[in-house]
Amino acid sequence: MGNIIIVAHRGFSGVYPENTLLAFEKAVELGVDFVELDVHQTKDKEIVVCHDETIDRTTDGKGLIKEMPYEEIKRYDAGKWKGYPGEKIPLLKEVFQKVGDKVKILIEIKECDIAALVDLIEKHKIGKRVILGSFNLEYMKEVRKLLPDVCTALISWDVPENLDELIRYGIRKLDVGFHPLNKEIVKELVGYGFVLNTWTPDTEEELKQALSFGVQFITTDRPDILKKLLLT
Repeated sequence: MGNIIIVAHRGFSGVYPENTLLAFEKAVELGVDFVELDVHQTKDKEIVVCHDETIDRTTDGKGLIKEMPYEEIKRYDAGKWKGYPGEKIPLLKEVFQKVGDKVKILIEIKECDIAALVDLIEKHKIGKRVILGSFNLEYMKEVRKLLPDVCTALISWDVPENLDELIRYGIRKLDVGFHPLNKEIVKELVGYGFVLNTWTPDTEEELKQALSFGVQFITTDRPDILKKLLLT
């Protein structure tokens, strides 16, 4: 169990406002291995860290990210909804600058120009400290062409069926939803040559179950609970 890689989902999002610098800093303080975050691109082509395509749920503003310039987006509060006012939707480069040398980063590509994302990673010389993942296989194929040495993951609710295709494109990590998995499925996928990450078991009971599956990574909103379990 001690070899489990702890991934803080959207930062330490079980307690702090998701995908904010505060959530990432608190995850670093906790001592996680990775923080996970989501990226979109603004109207003026800035890559920002936000899960949804709109800012409606996690800020006091409204609008589609791709239709708003970043100068407008950063006016809205992204922490007040969870009791931590003053946080903003950060730029990805701000996350790199703030915690990129302290923790590894799992980047889920929601919607953005892959070449621009690659340029940002290369500019910050952070390729060895990131994993790039997406539900969108076409994004992953493009990443493989531009950054063949960076670890890539297909993210999926269920166990994917196109395993041979993924191997052909050099995608050897699977990020699979917690509920479809069990010990037998994980053993089969690991035997096939994949590294397994499951998301998001958050209760103590779910986390114990995930640990019993034999996955290598666990992505959770409650990395604090997972760390305690690993110490017992």
